[in-house]
Parts: sequence; structure tokens; C-alpha cells
Amino acid sequence: MQFELTEVRRSCSKSSVGRRKNDVDAVAADWPGRLTKGAEVCVECQSLAMRRRLGGRCRGHGVMHKETRWVVVAAVRTTGCHGKWVLKSRQDSCQCSPESPLSFILV
Repeated sequence: MQFELTEVRRSCSKSSVGRRKNDVDAVAADWPGRLTKGAEVCVECQSLAMRRRLGGRCRGHGVMHKETRWVVVAAVRTTGCHGKWVLKSRQDSCQCSPESPLSFILV
């Protein structure tokens, strides 16, 4: 699914994951700071996260063209990173690029 971020809390820009000087992966590690208003993100709903009671959708899936809420769930240093987004497009059987710092998985 493609979402457009319509609101991003300031805490996202203050979050970092493994930020170090001279780190080869520093750009990829700074993904919370790339969550900005107007950014488009790719989000996967993988089969293990699908809920039968939701008709085979993931929790947090959203509704087409309606603003809904999101929150980052990560292992380290993303406290308070959340906001709102709008579901722009949905495709069955597609995958987000693992190289993109704006690709995520619904849980």
C-alpha cells in the first residue's frame, strides 16, 4: 500500500536508529528522520499480520482516501514517533523495496 504522511510528530525527527559517525549505513539508519509531512511510504501487510476478523486485512490498514493514525514500533530509539496518513493506493501481491528507507511492514 502507498500512504501519504499528513502529520508527523516532531519526535520522529529526534529519533535515530544506530546513528554513528562514519557509519556506512548512516543514511539507512536515519529512517525516522525521513518521515516528513507529504512523504509517500510503502507499507506491506504480510500474511502473518493479517487478521481474519478484519476480513484478511492488517490492523492499521486504513481506509482508502481517509486520514488514519500510524505509530512506529521498533526495537530502539523511536519513542513517540507517530502521526497520521492517507491510504493512496492498494495492490495485492506487491512488495515494498527493502532498499528504500521508507518501506515498512504493518504489525
